[in-house]
Amino acid sequence: MSVDFCETIIIGAGPAGLACALRLHELGMTDVCVAEKCVFPRDKCCAGYVTNKTKAVYESFGLDFDAVGYSLIDNFRLIYSGLEKQRIKNRFLYTSRRINRVDLDDAFYRLAVSKGVRVYENRRITEHDGSAHTVSFSDGSVMRYKNLVFADGTLGFGSRYQKKRKKNIAMQLIFNTDEPDGIDIHFGYSKKGYGWKSTHSGVCNVGLTDVYDGRTDYRRLFSDFTEKLGVRAPLDGLYGTFTPMYVGDAVKDDAYFAGDALGACDPLTLSGLRYGLKSGMTAADAIYNCDPSIHEKYARKLRIRFALTRALMNAFYTPPVRFLVFNVGCTLLRPLIKAVFNRFLCKK
Repeated sequence: MSVDFCETIIIGAGPAGLACALRLHELGMTDVCVAEKCVFPRDKCCAGYVTNKTKAVYESFGLDFDAVGYSLIDNFRLIYSGLEKQRIKNRFLYTSRRINRVDLDDAFYRLAVSKGVRVYENRRITEHDGSAHTVSFSDGSVMRYKNLVFADGTLGFGSRYQKKRKKNIAMQLIFNTDEPDGIDIHFGYSKKGYGWKSTHSGVCNVGLTDVYDGRTDYRRLFSDFTEKLGVRAPLDGLYGTFTPMYVGDAVKDDAYFAGDALGACDPLTLSGLRYGLKSGMTAADAIYNCDPSIHEKYARKLRIRFALTRALMNAFYTPPVRFLVFNVGCTLLRPLIKAVFNRFLCKK
């Protein structure tokens, strides 16, 4: 069997994987290929929200957000136990007409291909031999590499090289609606998570997150949540995903890890796009400079940042703190709550 060679192979064509490939091209390393198990346009369990900072990173690669169809949603409400507690003018959060990441991921993929990045769709990794520096794929092909990057998510092939970690679960349901545009963020329905009901241009995305517990019936939990919201859409289209809670090894067994495969996702807000993009870029910088410590340094910064937000999450989801935030803070300290929400929680 013939074995092809590619200097850098990236597993996964999500934001982290493509950011890594594009950055390598910018640095002049063009012998790069990306293996993606799906075919674009691919779906992803994600409301597709993008903040100003994340938008700026995408645009630095040349992505035209106006062409992708992202825009601000004006009406933003914080709701606790079914009651509106705060209304915030949205100045930072963008979403697409379909309120998911399909269009964004597809546009980023097409941008990468237009810049010369080789992306092999429908190619799932089946075997990795680190000693021989080879990877085998579902189509029977085998490739040899100098550099390998796993950017294939929380449960991808690369996850077998990371220690088992706690994770968050996110579920969502998308359906057509005639309700007005707006974003409602709901607290009080899951133990350590939040829910949302987002409507934009005739499409509604209802979702729920929680720290994953295998003993919980999440389909039932989601059903109860939608019932309390008055949502009548059938649950046939319900789907979900896992997001990481801890940052793993940035470099291990001569392979780099980026995006959710690394754990580049804020455990409090589940915001991961900007961190995923940045981790892909730092992995590329490390490869270009033959210096893994560049990527490891970024991972250490994330561990510190996320340890703080994880501690904040654990404190926030205790009943006394939630009571103080929503029943006292949102009544007496509205400007402070608004500032915290705008400047800290969602500017990721």
